[in-house]
Amino acid sequence: MMQAMNIRIKTLSPVILSALGHASVMTATHDFFSGSVLRGILAARFIEKQKLDKMAHTDADFMRLFYGDLRFVDAYPVDPETGARAIVLPFSVQRSKDEREIRDLLQKGTELAPGFKGMKGFAAAADGVLRPVKVRKNITLHMSRTDLKDDSGMERLAGKSRSSGIYNYESIAAGQRFEGVIYGAAELLAQLRDVLGTQFTCYAGRSKYTQYGQCEVTLTQPQDIPEEDAPQGERLCIRLETPLLPRTGIPGDAASMLAEIVTALNEKTSGGFSLFEEPRSIFAKEAEIDNFVGQWCMKRPRETGLAAGTVFALEKAGGWQDGDAEALRTVLYEGVGRRRAEGFGQLRLWDGRDIRRAEKMERNDVKPRELGAEAKKIAAAILTAHIVEQIRVFASMDVETELIPSGARHALSRLEQELGTRSDGAISRMQEFAASMQGKKTPLGKMMTGIRVNGISLLAYFHEKNIADMPYFLRGKELLRSEVGDIADELGIAHGIEGILREDQVFYAYWNAFFRFARKQAGRSEEGGTEA
Repeated sequence: MMQAMNIRIKTLSPVILSALGHASVMTATHDFFSGSVLRGILAARFIEKQKLDKMAHTDADFMRLFYGDLRFVDAYPVDPETGARAIVLPFSVQRSKDEREIRDLLQKGTELAPGFKGMKGFAAAADGVLRPVKVRKNITLHMSRTDLKDDSGMERLAGKSRSSGIYNYESIAAGQRFEGVIYGAAELLAQLRDVLGTQFTCYAGRSKYTQYGQCEVTLTQPQDIPEEDAPQGERLCIRLETPLLPRTGIPGDAASMLAEIVTALNEKTSGGFSLFEEPRSIFAKEAEIDNFVGQWCMKRPRETGLAAGTVFALEKAGGWQDGDAEALRTVLYEGVGRRRAEGFGQLRLWDGRDIRRAEKMERNDVKPRELGAEAKKIAAAILTAHIVEQIRVFASMDVETELIPSGARHALSRLEQELGTRSDGAISRMQEFAASMQGKKTPLGKMMTGIRVNGISLLAYFHEKNIADMPYFLRGKELLRSEVGDIADELGIAHGIEGILREDQVFYAYWNAFFRFARKQAGRSEEGGTEA
Protein backbone atom coordinates (compact mmCIF):
# COMPACT_ATOMS: atom_id res chain seq x y z
CA MET A 1 0.00 0.00 0.00
CA MET A 2 1.33 3.43 -0.93
CA GLN A 3 2.16 5.73 1.98
CA ALA A 4 3.64 9.22 2.38
CA MET A 5 6.68 10.35 4.39
CA ASN A 6 7.22 14.08 4.78
CA ILE A 7 10.70 15.52 4.42
CA ARG A 8 11.08 18.82 6.25
CA ILE A 9 13.93 21.20 5.53
CA LYS A 10 15.05 24.19 7.55
CA THR A 11 17.63 26.49 5.97
CA LEU A 12 20.41 27.13 8.50
CA SER A 13 22.33 29.38 6.10
CA PRO A 14 21.46 31.02 2.76
CA VAL A 15 20.90 28.41 0.04
CA ILE A 16 21.47 28.78 -3.72
CA LEU A 17 19.42 26.39 -5.85
CA SER A 18 20.57 27.63 -9.24
CA ALA A 19 17.85 28.69 -11.67
CA LEU A 20 17.89 29.98 -15.24
CA GLY A 21 18.87 33.66 -15.28
CA HIS A 22 19.27 36.44 -17.83
CA ALA A 23 22.38 38.18 -16.51
CA SER A 24 25.91 36.77 -16.64
CA VAL A 25 26.80 38.44 -13.32
CA MET A 26 23.77 37.09 -11.45
CA THR A 27 23.17 33.52 -10.32
CA ALA A 28 19.44 33.28 -9.58
CA THR A 29 17.89 30.72 -7.27
CA HIS A 30 14.74 28.66 -7.28
CA ASP A 31 12.46 29.30 -4.33
CA PHE A 32 11.85 25.61 -3.54
CA PHE A 33 13.78 22.33 -3.29
CA SER A 34 12.99 20.22 -6.35
CA GLY A 35 12.46 16.49 -6.14
CA SER A 36 15.80 16.06 -7.92
CA VAL A 37 17.54 17.99 -5.13
CA LEU A 38 15.70 16.05 -2.41
CA ARG A 39 16.66 12.73 -3.97
CA GLY A 40 20.27 13.90 -4.23
CA ILE A 41 20.38 14.94 -0.57
CA LEU A 42 18.98 11.63 0.62
CA ALA A 43 21.07 9.56 -1.80
CA ALA A 44 24.26 11.24 -0.55
CA ARG A 45 23.23 10.50 3.04
CA PHE A 46 22.48 6.85 2.17
CA ILE A 47 25.87 6.43 0.48
CA GLU A 48 27.61 7.93 3.50
CA LYS A 49 25.74 5.81 6.06
CA GLN A 50 26.17 2.58 4.08
CA LYS A 51 29.79 3.40 3.14
CA LEU A 52 29.11 2.77 -0.55
CA ASP A 53 31.52 5.41 -1.84
CA LYS A 54 31.58 5.21 -5.66
CA MET A 55 30.00 1.77 -5.87
CA ALA A 56 26.45 2.82 -4.98
CA HIS A 57 25.15 1.74 -8.37
CA THR A 58 26.07 -1.85 -7.53
CA ASP A 59 24.00 -1.86 -4.32
CA ALA A 60 20.54 -3.38 -4.82
CA ASP A 61 18.96 -1.42 -1.94
CA PHE A 62 20.30 1.88 -3.26
CA MET A 63 18.97 1.26 -6.76
CA ARG A 64 15.58 0.07 -5.46
CA LEU A 65 15.15 3.12 -3.19
CA PHE A 66 16.42 5.88 -5.46
CA TYR A 67 15.79 4.53 -8.96
CA GLY A 68 12.71 2.44 -8.29
CA ASP A 69 9.15 3.12 -7.22
CA LEU A 70 9.67 5.88 -4.64
CA ARG A 71 8.54 9.39 -5.66
CA PHE A 72 10.57 12.32 -4.26
CA VAL A 73 8.20 15.28 -4.55
CA ASP A 74 9.28 18.94 -4.42
CA ALA A 75 9.68 20.69 -1.05
CA TYR A 76 7.61 23.87 -1.18
CA PRO A 77 7.66 26.61 1.48
CA VAL A 78 5.71 26.15 4.70
CA ASP A 79 3.18 28.76 5.79
CA PRO A 80 4.66 30.23 8.99
CA GLU A 81 1.18 30.97 10.34
CA THR A 82 -0.45 27.55 9.94
CA GLY A 83 2.51 25.21 9.36
CA ALA A 84 0.86 23.93 6.17
CA ARG A 85 2.87 23.08 3.05
CA ALA A 86 2.16 25.54 0.24
CA ILE A 87 1.30 24.71 -3.36
CA VAL A 88 2.13 26.50 -6.59
CA LEU A 89 -0.86 28.73 -7.29
CA PRO A 90 -2.91 27.50 -10.27
CA PHE A 91 -2.58 29.71 -13.33
CA SER A 92 -6.36 30.07 -13.49
CA VAL A 93 -6.58 31.93 -10.17
CA GLN A 94 -7.02 35.71 -10.28
CA ARG A 95 -7.43 38.41 -7.65
CA SER A 96 -8.99 41.85 -7.64
CA LYS A 97 -6.80 44.94 -7.31
CA ASP A 98 -7.78 45.41 -3.67
CA GLU A 99 -7.06 41.68 -3.07
CA ARG A 100 -10.45 41.20 -1.42
CA GLU A 101 -11.86 38.86 -4.06
CA ILE A 102 -10.35 35.76 -5.66
CA ARG A 103 -11.83 33.79 -8.55
CA ASP A 104 -10.86 30.72 -10.52
CA LEU A 105 -11.42 31.04 -14.27
CA LEU A 106 -11.34 27.25 -14.70
CA GLN A 107 -14.67 26.91 -12.91
CA LYS A 108 -17.90 26.92 -14.91
CA GLY A 109 -19.76 30.20 -14.88
CA THR A 110 -16.71 32.30 -13.93
CA GLU A 111 -16.20 35.07 -16.44
CA LEU A 112 -13.32 37.43 -17.13
CA ALA A 113 -13.75 40.69 -15.25
CA PRO A 114 -11.92 44.04 -15.42
CA GLY A 115 -9.67 44.86 -12.50
CA PHE A 116 -8.57 41.25 -11.93
CA LYS A 117 -5.09 39.93 -12.59
CA GLY A 118 -3.40 36.57 -12.24
CA MET A 119 -1.83 35.43 -9.01
CA LYS A 120 1.55 33.73 -8.90
CA GLY A 121 3.86 32.20 -6.37
CA PHE A 122 2.88 29.93 -3.50
CA ALA A 123 -0.13 29.66 -1.23
CA ALA A 124 -1.28 27.32 1.50
CA ALA A 125 -4.68 25.97 0.44
CA ALA A 126 -7.28 24.43 2.76
CA ASP A 127 -11.08 24.34 2.61
CA GLY A 128 -11.22 26.91 -0.19
CA VAL A 129 -8.99 29.39 1.68
CA LEU A 130 -5.72 30.56 0.09
CA ARG A 131 -2.95 31.99 2.26
CA PRO A 132 -0.15 33.48 0.09
CA VAL A 133 3.30 32.30 1.20
CA LYS A 134 6.46 34.22 0.29
CA VAL A 135 10.04 33.01 0.21
CA ARG A 136 12.56 35.51 1.55
CA LYS A 137 15.64 35.94 -0.63
CA ASN A 138 18.93 37.82 -0.50
CA ILE A 139 21.26 39.13 -3.18
CA THR A 140 24.95 39.21 -2.25
CA LEU A 141 27.78 40.81 -4.22
CA HIS A 142 31.00 38.76 -4.51
CA MET A 143 34.41 39.44 -6.03
CA SER A 144 36.24 36.89 -8.14
CA ARG A 145 39.73 35.94 -7.03
CA THR A 146 42.34 35.21 -9.69
CA ASP A 147 45.20 35.20 -7.15
CA LEU A 148 44.09 31.78 -5.94
CA LYS A 149 45.73 30.24 -9.01
CA ASP A 150 49.18 31.77 -8.48
CA ASP A 151 48.87 31.80 -4.66
CA SER A 152 50.15 35.39 -4.55
CA GLY A 153 47.44 36.71 -2.25
CA MET A 154 47.65 40.14 -3.91
CA GLU A 155 43.89 40.52 -4.35
CA ARG A 156 43.18 39.38 -0.81
CA LEU A 157 45.57 41.99 0.59
CA ALA A 158 44.29 44.74 -1.71
CA GLY A 159 40.64 43.89 -1.01
CA LYS A 160 39.71 44.14 -4.68
CA SER A 161 39.90 42.17 -7.91
CA ARG A 162 42.68 42.99 -10.35
CA SER A 163 40.55 41.74 -13.25
CA SER A 164 37.47 43.67 -12.06
CA GLY A 165 35.56 40.40 -11.82
CA ILE A 166 32.32 40.65 -9.87
CA TYR A 167 29.28 38.44 -9.59
CA ASN A 168 26.11 38.21 -7.54
CA TYR A 169 24.37 35.35 -5.81
CA GLU A 170 20.65 35.32 -5.17
CA SER A 171 19.88 32.96 -2.32
CA ILE A 172 17.04 31.66 -0.17
CA ALA A 173 17.44 33.35 3.21
CA ALA A 174 18.28 31.34 6.32
CA GLY A 175 15.64 30.42 8.86
CA GLN A 176 12.88 29.29 6.48
CA ARG A 177 11.06 25.97 6.37
CA PHE A 178 10.15 23.81 3.38
CA GLU A 179 8.33 20.51 3.13
CA GLY A 180 8.39 17.81 0.49
CA VAL A 181 6.88 14.33 0.38
CA ILE A 182 8.18 10.89 -0.50
CA TYR A 183 5.52 8.50 -1.78
CA GLY A 184 5.97 4.75 -2.03
CA ALA A 185 5.42 1.36 -0.49
CA ALA A 186 5.36 1.33 3.31
CA GLU A 187 8.29 -1.12 3.58
CA LEU A 188 10.51 1.00 1.30
CA LEU A 189 9.79 4.20 3.25
CA ALA A 190 10.51 2.42 6.53
CA GLN A 191 13.79 1.04 5.18
CA LEU A 192 14.85 4.48 3.92
CA ARG A 193 14.09 6.13 7.26
CA ASP A 194 15.88 3.42 9.24
CA VAL A 195 19.10 3.93 7.27
CA LEU A 196 19.04 7.73 7.06
CA GLY A 197 17.78 8.49 10.56
CA THR A 198 15.04 10.90 11.55
CA GLN A 199 17.11 14.10 11.53
CA PHE A 200 20.47 15.18 10.10
CA THR A 201 22.34 18.19 8.71
CA CYS A 202 23.33 18.44 5.06
CA TYR A 203 24.65 20.90 2.49
CA ALA A 204 22.75 21.57 -0.73
CA GLY A 205 23.01 23.78 -3.77
CA ARG A 206 25.76 26.00 -5.11
CA SER A 207 28.85 27.02 -3.09
CA LYS A 208 27.73 24.58 -0.42
CA TYR A 209 31.23 24.19 0.97
CA THR A 210 31.67 27.91 1.68
CA GLN A 211 29.03 30.13 3.30
CA TYR A 212 25.94 28.66 1.62
CA GLY A 213 23.77 25.57 1.62
CA GLN A 214 23.52 24.30 5.22
CA CYS A 215 20.15 22.70 5.98
CA GLU A 216 18.53 20.63 8.69
CA VAL A 217 16.53 17.67 7.34
CA THR A 218 13.79 15.84 9.26
CA LEU A 219 12.00 12.69 8.09
CA THR A 220 8.57 12.06 9.61
CA GLN A 221 6.94 8.73 10.35
CA PRO A 222 5.35 7.29 7.17
CA GLN A 223 1.57 7.71 7.13
CA ASP A 224 -1.31 6.64 4.92
CA ILE A 225 -2.18 9.17 2.24
CA PRO A 226 -5.24 11.15 3.42
CA GLU A 227 -8.49 10.08 1.83
CA GLU A 228 -10.32 12.53 -0.44
CA ASP A 229 -13.96 12.68 -1.40
CA ALA A 230 -14.67 10.42 -4.37
CA PRO A 231 -15.11 12.47 -7.56
CA GLN A 232 -18.59 12.78 -8.99
CA GLY A 233 -20.17 14.14 -12.13
CA GLU A 234 -18.86 14.46 -15.64
CA ARG A 235 -16.37 17.27 -15.05
CA LEU A 236 -13.06 16.87 -13.21
CA CYS A 237 -10.36 19.51 -12.63
CA ILE A 238 -6.73 18.47 -12.18
CA ARG A 239 -3.71 20.50 -11.10
CA LEU A 240 -0.02 19.80 -11.81
CA GLU A 241 1.60 19.60 -8.37
CA THR A 242 5.02 19.43 -10.04
CA PRO A 243 6.22 20.02 -13.62
CA LEU A 244 5.24 17.44 -16.22
CA LEU A 245 7.81 15.99 -18.64
CA PRO A 246 5.65 14.07 -21.14
CA ARG A 247 7.03 11.31 -23.31
CA THR A 248 5.03 12.63 -26.26
CA GLY A 249 3.41 15.88 -27.26
CA ILE A 250 4.45 19.03 -29.06
CA PRO A 251 6.26 21.70 -27.00
CA GLY A 252 4.06 24.77 -26.90
CA ASP A 253 0.87 22.74 -27.44
CA ALA A 254 -0.49 22.12 -23.93
CA ALA A 255 -3.33 19.87 -25.10
CA SER A 256 -0.96 17.48 -26.86
CA MET A 257 1.34 17.39 -23.81
CA LEU A 258 -1.61 16.65 -21.50
CA ALA A 259 -2.81 13.79 -23.73
CA GLU A 260 -0.45 11.41 -21.91
CA ILE A 261 -2.36 12.04 -18.67
CA VAL A 262 -5.67 11.26 -20.37
CA THR A 263 -4.20 8.05 -21.77
CA ALA A 264 -2.90 6.98 -18.34
CA LEU A 265 -6.31 7.59 -16.74
CA ASN A 266 -8.15 5.64 -19.42
CA GLU A 267 -5.75 2.70 -19.07
CA LYS A 268 -6.00 2.51 -15.27
CA THR A 269 -9.75 3.13 -14.93
CA SER A 270 -12.92 2.12 -16.72
CA GLY A 271 -12.13 4.83 -19.28
CA GLY A 272 -14.16 7.64 -20.75
CA PHE A 273 -11.74 10.48 -19.92
CA SER A 274 -11.03 13.27 -22.41
CA LEU A 275 -9.95 16.88 -22.30
CA PHE A 276 -12.92 19.21 -21.95
CA GLU A 277 -13.51 21.02 -25.23
CA GLU A 278 -14.65 24.43 -24.06
CA PRO A 279 -13.11 27.90 -23.74
CA ARG A 280 -10.74 28.33 -20.78
CA SER A 281 -10.50 24.63 -20.00
CA ILE A 282 -6.67 24.62 -19.92
CA PHE A 283 -4.42 27.12 -18.12
CA ALA A 284 -0.80 26.15 -18.72
CA LYS A 285 2.73 27.51 -18.98
CA GLU A 286 5.90 25.95 -20.30
CA ALA A 287 8.74 25.09 -17.93
CA GLU A 288 12.41 24.77 -18.85
CA ILE A 289 13.97 22.01 -16.71
CA ASP A 290 17.69 22.48 -16.23
CA ASN A 291 19.62 20.34 -13.70
CA PHE A 292 23.26 20.15 -12.63
CA VAL A 293 24.46 16.72 -11.55
CA GLY A 294 27.23 17.02 -8.97
CA GLN A 295 28.54 13.48 -9.47
CA TRP A 296 28.93 14.11 -13.20
CA CYS A 297 30.14 17.70 -12.74
CA MET A 298 27.99 18.67 -15.70
CA LYS A 299 24.48 19.79 -16.62
CA ARG A 300 21.74 17.56 -17.85
CA PRO A 301 20.26 18.43 -21.26
CA ARG A 302 17.62 21.12 -20.90
CA GLU A 303 14.08 19.80 -21.29
CA THR A 304 10.73 21.47 -21.93
CA GLY A 305 7.60 20.50 -20.03
CA LEU A 306 4.51 21.99 -18.44
CA ALA A 307 4.97 24.01 -15.27
CA ALA A 308 3.59 23.25 -11.84
CA GLY A 309 0.39 25.25 -11.42
CA THR A 310 -1.00 24.13 -14.79
CA VAL A 311 -4.69 23.26 -14.39
CA PHE A 312 -7.14 21.68 -16.82
CA ALA A 313 -10.63 20.22 -16.98
CA LEU A 314 -11.43 16.63 -17.95
CA GLU A 315 -14.72 15.11 -19.07
CA LYS A 316 -15.70 11.66 -17.74
CA ALA A 317 -18.16 9.84 -19.98
CA GLY A 318 -20.00 6.70 -18.91
CA GLY A 319 -20.15 7.51 -15.23
CA TRP A 320 -17.90 6.41 -12.36
CA GLN A 321 -17.52 2.66 -11.86
CA ASP A 322 -16.35 0.68 -8.85
CA GLY A 323 -12.60 1.02 -8.49
CA ASP A 324 -12.32 4.16 -10.59
CA ALA A 325 -11.72 6.44 -7.62
CA GLU A 326 -8.86 4.27 -6.30
CA ALA A 327 -7.35 3.92 -9.77
CA LEU A 328 -7.49 7.70 -10.21
CA ARG A 329 -5.75 8.14 -6.87
CA THR A 330 -2.97 5.76 -7.96
CA VAL A 331 -2.34 7.74 -11.16
CA LEU A 332 -2.28 11.03 -9.26
CA TYR A 333 0.38 9.94 -6.75
CA GLU A 334 2.47 7.63 -8.94
CA GLY A 335 2.70 10.41 -11.50
CA VAL A 336 2.76 10.54 -15.27
CA GLY A 337 5.53 11.09 -17.80
CA ARG A 338 9.27 10.83 -17.46
CA ARG A 339 11.56 11.17 -14.40
CA ARG A 340 8.75 10.34 -12.00
CA ALA A 341 11.21 9.19 -9.32
CA GLU A 342 12.39 12.83 -9.13
CA GLY A 343 8.83 13.96 -8.50
CA PHE A 344 7.91 15.08 -12.01
CA GLY A 345 4.36 14.52 -13.23
CA GLN A 346 2.60 14.59 -9.85
CA LEU A 347 -1.12 15.38 -10.19
CA ARG A 348 -3.77 16.50 -7.71
CA LEU A 349 -7.50 17.16 -7.87
CA TRP A 350 -8.39 20.85 -7.87
CA ASP A 351 -11.61 22.50 -6.72
CA GLY A 352 -11.52 26.26 -7.18
CA ARG A 353 -15.16 26.89 -6.39
CA ASP A 354 -15.80 29.49 -3.69
CA ILE A 355 -12.11 30.10 -3.06
CA ARG A 356 -11.19 33.10 -0.97
CA ARG A 357 -8.14 34.80 0.46
CA ALA A 358 -7.38 34.28 4.14
CA GLU A 359 -7.45 37.22 6.48
CA LYS A 360 -4.21 38.03 8.26
CA MET A 361 -4.00 36.08 11.50
CA GLU A 362 -3.08 37.50 14.89
CA ARG A 363 -0.36 35.31 16.31
CA ASN A 364 -1.66 33.94 19.61
CA ASP A 365 -4.16 36.82 19.59
CA VAL A 366 -1.46 39.06 21.08
CA LYS A 367 -0.80 42.35 19.36
CA PRO A 368 2.87 43.24 18.95
CA ARG A 369 4.26 45.91 21.22
CA GLU A 370 4.34 49.33 19.60
CA LEU A 371 7.88 50.30 18.62
CA GLY A 372 9.27 53.47 20.11
CA ALA A 373 10.54 56.33 18.00
CA GLU A 374 14.21 55.39 18.50
CA ALA A 375 13.58 51.72 17.67
CA LYS A 376 11.72 52.73 14.48
CA LYS A 377 14.62 54.98 13.53
CA ILE A 378 17.15 52.16 13.92
CA ALA A 379 14.91 49.68 12.05
CA ALA A 380 14.40 52.17 9.20
CA ALA A 381 18.17 52.66 8.92
CA ILE A 382 18.71 48.89 8.72
CA LEU A 383 15.99 48.58 6.08
CA THR A 384 17.49 51.41 4.02
CA ALA A 385 20.95 49.82 4.22
CA HIS A 386 19.47 46.57 2.89
CA ILE A 387 17.83 48.41 0.01
CA VAL A 388 21.06 50.24 -0.81
CA GLU A 389 22.88 46.91 -1.13
CA GLN A 390 20.25 45.62 -3.56
CA ILE A 391 20.53 48.83 -5.61
CA ARG A 392 24.31 48.39 -5.89
CA VAL A 393 23.69 44.93 -7.33
CA PHE A 394 21.43 46.48 -9.99
CA ALA A 395 24.28 48.83 -10.91
CA SER A 396 26.74 45.95 -11.37
CA MET A 397 24.22 44.08 -13.53
CA ASP A 398 23.64 47.15 -15.71
CA VAL A 399 27.35 47.66 -16.27
CA GLU A 400 27.66 44.04 -17.34
CA THR A 401 24.85 44.31 -19.89
CA GLU A 402 25.63 47.78 -21.31
CA LEU A 403 28.35 48.62 -23.83
CA ILE A 404 30.72 51.16 -22.27
CA PRO A 405 32.34 53.30 -25.02
CA SER A 406 36.06 53.08 -25.56
CA GLY A 407 37.95 55.83 -23.75
CA ALA A 408 35.22 56.38 -21.15
CA ARG A 409 37.46 55.84 -18.14
CA HIS A 410 38.38 59.49 -17.62
CA ALA A 411 34.78 60.66 -18.08
CA LEU A 412 33.54 58.14 -15.53
CA SER A 413 36.20 59.26 -13.05
CA ARG A 414 35.08 62.87 -13.52
CA LEU A 415 31.42 61.93 -13.01
CA GLU A 416 32.31 60.04 -9.86
CA GLN A 417 34.14 63.15 -8.66
CA GLU A 418 31.11 65.34 -9.38
CA LEU A 419 28.84 62.91 -7.54
CA GLY A 420 31.00 63.51 -4.50
CA THR A 421 31.83 61.52 -1.40
CA ARG A 422 28.57 61.98 0.48
CA SER A 423 25.01 61.12 -0.38
CA ASP A 424 23.40 64.31 0.95
CA GLY A 425 22.35 66.50 -1.97
CA ALA A 426 23.55 63.98 -4.58
CA ILE A 427 20.46 64.39 -6.76
CA SER A 428 20.66 68.18 -6.95
CA ARG A 429 24.45 68.11 -7.50
CA MET A 430 24.16 65.87 -10.54
CA GLN A 431 21.20 67.81 -11.91
CA GLU A 432 23.12 71.09 -11.64
CA PHE A 433 26.22 69.57 -13.21
CA ALA A 434 24.19 68.07 -16.10
CA ALA A 435 22.55 71.46 -16.69
CA SER A 436 26.00 73.08 -16.94
CA MET A 437 27.04 70.46 -19.53
CA GLN A 438 23.95 70.92 -21.68
CA GLY A 439 24.92 71.74 -25.26
CA LYS A 440 28.66 71.49 -24.66
CA LYS A 441 30.61 69.48 -27.22
CA THR A 442 33.49 68.71 -24.90
CA PRO A 443 34.83 65.15 -24.61
CA LEU A 444 33.01 64.80 -21.27
CA GLY A 445 29.75 66.06 -22.77
CA LYS A 446 30.04 63.60 -25.64
CA MET A 447 30.67 60.74 -23.21
CA MET A 448 27.64 61.68 -21.11
CA THR A 449 25.60 61.40 -24.28
CA GLY A 450 27.33 58.21 -25.48
CA ILE A 451 27.12 56.19 -22.27
CA ARG A 452 23.63 54.73 -22.05
CA VAL A 453 21.67 52.65 -19.58
CA ASN A 454 18.52 50.98 -20.91
CA GLY A 455 18.86 53.10 -24.04
CA ILE A 456 18.90 56.45 -22.16
CA SER A 457 22.03 58.61 -21.95
CA LEU A 458 23.58 59.70 -18.65
CA LEU A 459 22.98 63.33 -19.63
CA ALA A 460 19.25 62.64 -20.05
CA TYR A 461 19.04 60.82 -16.71
CA PHE A 462 20.58 63.73 -14.83
CA HIS A 463 19.06 66.64 -16.76
CA GLU A 464 15.67 65.51 -18.09
CA LYS A 465 14.47 62.49 -16.14
CA ASN A 466 12.70 62.25 -12.80
CA ILE A 467 13.74 59.95 -9.97
CA ALA A 468 10.99 57.51 -10.97
CA ASP A 469 12.75 57.18 -14.35
CA MET A 470 16.08 56.07 -12.84
CA PRO A 471 17.21 52.62 -14.07
CA TYR A 472 16.89 51.11 -10.60
CA PHE A 473 13.51 52.53 -9.59
CA LEU A 474 10.94 50.20 -11.15
CA ARG A 475 13.04 47.07 -10.61
CA GLY A 476 13.68 48.01 -7.00
CA LYS A 477 10.04 48.83 -6.41
CA GLU A 478 8.87 45.46 -7.77
CA LEU A 479 11.52 43.33 -6.03
CA LEU A 480 11.61 45.08 -2.67
CA ARG A 481 7.86 45.51 -2.30
CA SER A 482 7.46 41.75 -2.08
CA GLU A 483 10.48 41.36 0.20
CA VAL A 484 10.22 44.21 2.69
CA GLY A 485 7.19 46.27 1.69
CA ASP A 486 5.20 45.29 4.79
CA ILE A 487 8.12 46.25 7.04
CA ALA A 488 8.34 49.73 5.50
CA ASP A 489 4.63 50.24 6.05
CA GLU A 490 4.80 49.06 9.67
CA LEU A 491 7.67 51.47 10.36
CA GLY A 492 5.54 54.32 9.07
CA ILE A 493 8.02 55.30 6.34
CA ALA A 494 6.39 57.91 4.12
CA HIS A 495 5.29 56.31 0.82
CA GLY A 496 6.87 52.98 1.88
CA ILE A 497 9.50 51.42 -0.40
CA GLU A 498 8.87 54.03 -3.09
CA GLY A 499 9.72 56.76 -0.61
CA ILE A 500 13.07 55.16 0.20
CA LEU A 501 13.88 54.70 -3.50
CA ARG A 502 13.46 58.45 -3.98
CA GLU A 503 16.07 59.33 -1.36
CA ASP A 504 19.48 60.82 -2.11
CA GLN A 505 21.36 57.92 -0.57
CA VAL A 506 19.74 55.39 -2.93
CA PHE A 507 20.44 57.61 -5.94
CA TYR A 508 24.02 58.03 -4.73
CA ALA A 509 24.48 54.26 -4.12
CA TYR A 510 23.40 53.31 -7.64
CA TRP A 511 25.40 55.91 -9.55
CA ASN A 512 28.50 55.63 -7.37
CA ALA A 513 28.53 51.86 -7.95
CA PHE A 514 27.75 52.29 -11.66
CA PHE A 515 30.61 54.78 -12.22
CA ARG A 516 33.08 52.57 -10.34
CA PHE A 517 32.12 49.31 -12.04
CA ALA A 518 31.93 50.96 -15.48
CA ARG A 519 35.34 52.59 -14.95
CA LYS A 520 36.83 49.21 -14.10
CA GLN A 521 35.26 47.65 -17.17
CA ALA A 522 36.56 50.47 -19.35
CA GLY A 523 40.03 50.05 -17.86
CA ARG A 524 39.93 46.33 -18.47
CA SER A 525 39.05 46.80 -22.15
CA GLU A 526 41.55 49.62 -22.71
CA GLU A 527 44.53 48.03 -21.00
CA GLY A 528 43.89 44.32 -21.35
CA GLY A 529 42.83 43.68 -17.77
CA THR A 530 44.58 46.51 -15.91
CA GLU A 531 42.28 48.25 -13.54
CA ALA A 532 41.95 52.02 -13.60
